[in-house]
Amino acid sequence: MDPVALIAIISLALLIALGWLLSRLVATRKVFDVDLAWWNAFRPERYSPVLRLLSPKDFEYIASLEGCDRRMRAEFRRNRVVLMRQYLREMAADFDRLQALGQLMVSAGAAGRELREELFRQKVRFTLAMWRIQIQTLGFQLGISQVDASILFGSLHGLTASVRSQSMAAA
Repeated sequence: MDPVALIAIISLALLIALGWLLSRLVATRKVFDVDLAWWNAFRPERYSPVLRLLSPKDFEYIASLEGCDRRMRAEFRRNRVVLMRQYLREMAADFDRLQALGQLMVSAGAAGRELREELFRQKVRFTLAMWRIQIQTLGFQLGISQVDASILFGSLHGLTASVRSQSMAAA
């Protein structure tokens, strides 16, 4: 293949990927009603199991158990991946709720430009981390990679702290 054509194809693919990324960042997924009971009860620590759910230590322990065969290990792996994906869906929904709450605070004038910028930064960070985790989870399922959810968890934690500090300042 001609090197110029190859560069053109790669450039086009990168432009399409960048366009898709920007559209995902700008688009809002689902508008949530702001539920103060949810806000008062929400703690990002609820998602701390994602940090260790696919930990190699658990799988090494299971493999070391007497009577644990290949089928049991595969089922354990599948179940953990299912749990991880459920946590990721819930994390995304809670992240969207936090974003909606932050946007509401900005729209109401209870928070300033700093929060609006922080909302955007955290959305970019969370979105990229979520994609990375999805790819790592697929790789984990195939047995070729490990999963590190610390950036995703950190983004959720950071957004929560930003919204909480702005809500306390507004109160």
